[in-house]
Amino acid sequence: MKNKMQFSVIGYGRFGELWAKILSKHGDVFVYEKKKMKHKGSKSIKFVELDEALQKKIIFLCIPISTMQQFLKENKKKFAKFATVIDTASVKELPIKWMDKYIPHIPHLGLHPLFGPDSYGENQINLIIISASKKYPKLESEWQKTLERWHFFTRIVSASNHDNSIAFSQGMTHFIGNIIKKMELSEIETPTRGYGLLRSVEKFCENDTRQLFRDMLLYNQHSGKMFKSFLQATHEVSSFIRKENVDYYETFTVGVMGAKGSFSHEAAIQWFKKKNIKKGKIKYLVTAKKVFEALDYGKIQMGILPIQNAVGGVVDETILGLAEYACKIKEYFPFVVNQCLLKHKDNEKTIPKEIHSHLQALRQCKGYLKKHYENVPLIRQNDTALSARNLAKSILDKDVFVIAPETTAELYDLKLVDKNIQDLGYNITDFVVVGKD
Repeated sequence: MKNKMQFSVIGYGRFGELWAKILSKHGDVFVYEKKKMKHKGSKSIKFVELDEALQKKIIFLCIPISTMQQFLKENKKKFAKFATVIDTASVKELPIKWMDKYIPHIPHLGLHPLFGPDSYGENQINLIIISASKKYPKLESEWQKTLERWHFFTRIVSASNHDNSIAFSQGMTHFIGNIIKKMELSEIETPTRGYGLLRSVEKFCENDTRQLFRDMLLYNQHSGKMFKSFLQATHEVSSFIRKENVDYYETFTVGVMGAKGSFSHEAAIQWFKKKNIKKGKIKYLVTAKKVFEALDYGKIQMGILPIQNAVGGVVDETILGLAEYACKIKEYFPFVVNQCLLKHKDNEKTIPKEIHSHLQALRQCKGYLKKHYENVPLIRQNDTALSARNLAKSILDKDVFVIAPETTAELYDLKLVDKNIQDLGYNITDFVVVGKD
């Protein structure tokens, strides 16, 4: 690559401004910013309209990831055919997927600079992660050489491995930092070293916008694992100080609101492990009413039921049962739910006759279903796993699709059409453990 280059920077937020300044040391920079603000240009940084910016040889996308897909879709015909398009988002899988889809004939690459306006320094170790599209693998080594010539440290990582790792290294850090910020901690008279470290995590993300924080988590398909691990650990640590009045070492039976393979089944297994219950048994009672009845008649020691979901809202059956039966909530715990679309093993059709599932699952996947199956009737069932079992046994028509846990695909020999179809990447359902008063 020549020393004198022409770059364009699309988006002039806090990072876009920093990146334009860095690029200006290596060539002329042309900036497009959608918001009409008075920006002062310089000898090597000039503000231009979008059409001109998209005709430069090297185009850096410094826009929020939440706007990137629509931006590429709307402007795919405006990019210069000789250009190279590079995204700089903190998530890599989806931007590369979108570039592959909308600008497949234009070379493109993913970069993630692991620094920002608050952490960049000319004499510091400034690391940039490089993730290439499978369509243009040679761009990795080309840009690694360029970036290292510009005195950056680089590391080549696949988009999937990047997002899996960054969900913890960055996502969890910002998640904890925002929690601490929300607590509004004050300066104290007993400042321990640990307390100081906590406050430094808070300061690390104090200038991030809410949009940046949401985007790095919502658009990272691996965030669910981080949330599940974090919430599980939080719950287990906090449970150390709770008073327990149940003998979990005897034979212990719980009833769950779901069939075998349901999320309630998985949640019960998770709860058994947390409590170190060795002799636990699970009764698959499908409905909340049957769980409360079994508890009332002494057929089970505890009931485990979903009570609310981040998207689907409260689970009406559980709320009504708590009001009707003499029982007590013993415990709450979070569980990350990943919904999947399944079909009969002999079904070769791509569009189903109907889609069946529990009301909560249908609510949690509302956006996905509207986008992909807008005209397909949605049929409410008592349980996700029961829907899967009924499809496998041909109780439901073979042309029907169901929304159910991925475990039911193997359990009932069904085909996986699509997974993680819920509208939120961190689709958390709160479960309650109920017992007699």
